[in-house]
Amino acid sequence: MADRGSWWKEKRSHLIAVLFVLLLVGSNLGVYYLTMQRSALPPPHDEEEYDLATPESLGREWNIFVEVLERLQQNYLYPLDMAQVIRGAVKGALEAVDDPRTAFYDEKELENFLIEATGSFGGVGVRIIEVDDEIVVFETLPGSPADSAGIYPGDRISRAGGQKLAGRGVESAAEILRGKKGSKITLSIKRPGREDELSLTLEREEIRMETVFSRWEEPGLAYIRITNFDSHTGESFAAQLSRLEKKGLREGLILDLRDNPGGLVEEAVKVAKLIVPEGEITRLVGRKGAVRDICYSRAPEKEYPIVVLVNEESASAAEILAGALQDRSPAILVGVKTYGKATVQHLENLSGGNALLLTIARYLTPSGRDIDGKGLEPDVTVEMPLPLKYYRYFFPGPLGGGDYGAEVKLLQEMLAELGYRPGSEGYFDRATAAALSKFQKKAGLEATGEFDDLTWVALREDFEKAARERDPQLRRAVELLKQPGRWWQGREKAG
Repeated sequence: MADRGSWWKEKRSHLIAVLFVLLLVGSNLGVYYLTMQRSALPPPHDEEEYDLATPESLGREWNIFVEVLERLQQNYLYPLDMAQVIRGAVKGALEAVDDPRTAFYDEKELENFLIEATGSFGGVGVRIIEVDDEIVVFETLPGSPADSAGIYPGDRISRAGGQKLAGRGVESAAEILRGKKGSKITLSIKRPGREDELSLTLEREEIRMETVFSRWEEPGLAYIRITNFDSHTGESFAAQLSRLEKKGLREGLILDLRDNPGGLVEEAVKVAKLIVPEGEITRLVGRKGAVRDICYSRAPEKEYPIVVLVNEESASAAEILAGALQDRSPAILVGVKTYGKATVQHLENLSGGNALLLTIARYLTPSGRDIDGKGLEPDVTVEMPLPLKYYRYFFPGPLGGGDYGAEVKLLQEMLAELGYRPGSEGYFDRATAAALSKFQKKAGLEATGEFDDLTWVALREDFEKAARERDPQLRRAVELLKQPGRWWQGREKAG
């Protein structure tokens, strides 16, 4: 089980890495980038050990660097682009720092990174992945041009703006699909189950990515999910929380921070200032432990209890919020241990449109905990079944008799979760085909017993419902909030 879980965690990370929001003025996934933060703090002013104005002070290493450049320029067989060589040296220097969160961005990379920070961009409103060299719609954003035009998950975009997309890769496809608000683009769509291609002309719009979603779980018991922290998150959370409170939020609040990779520290602090009782939220410490900043809340304690849902992908700014609520508030954490990223990055502009994302501080929870590399331990541990955890990232392409591997295994587990009886573990046998045929028949599809795009769409729709109905972490949170009395006075009683 542990090996299979690790495989799917790796598989999920790979899928996230190729998932792009094509509404883009740039790609909306730095995320996955996923754990980057942008800080409003000034850059550090600690005493420097070297005088960079006189490179000779760096000693022998600087001389070696200059010698290598000279030998390349004088004796290397092929033509050299020295600007490119220098950029490579810069990136090599950052690799030597051994901090994956400190990074150099060229002009295009910076544009993409800032998309995530602002949360708004121009485009058509789809997320895409690459399957067998083809560009496939993973999902459409509600209210976007793609949504209005009737584009669905599973649609394959063969051409965009007259350019063939197959084999280009996700990034190149993203560049073609994105564009200025008001501009138009024609897409050729291959739809599962349809022979002829669709031709749809869409007008790009300025799209704002929503990061806060709320609903009533039960009367008086509200649910708010924050997917990441961009420049609109604090404002959106404040508006939705206020609306819920005015409409009868009394029994409790479930704050879902699962799969939240972080984002802007200042936006997490804005949310914390609304629900963390008066006092410290977090403190940021720099080199040698010097305190750079302390963030405070002045909010009164809420009259209702709070449960925070977390998992292994809750990171960074999400951990700032969760840690403050766990340390200082009538709130408990439910789920599994968080990611453990407790450093803060500052985006510093460089010449030529470039930028440096630089780690400048680490943060501590109000009780002084340093969780970097450790994560937050939940007060109540509840594991999530693999099918419910990874169904959104399951898109293996066609599967049929004789196929074998982890993708078949997950398909079988998904069918079992829905009440069907597939065959041998990891092997697509007759029993698996029979179970899949039963599912296809129930979904109104041709019962071929083979897994294809249409089956994927139907399976995902069923799992969207199942995930909400059977989510054990969410169900446990509801149970805790419905316990009588002021249960939050003792966390040990809540488990």
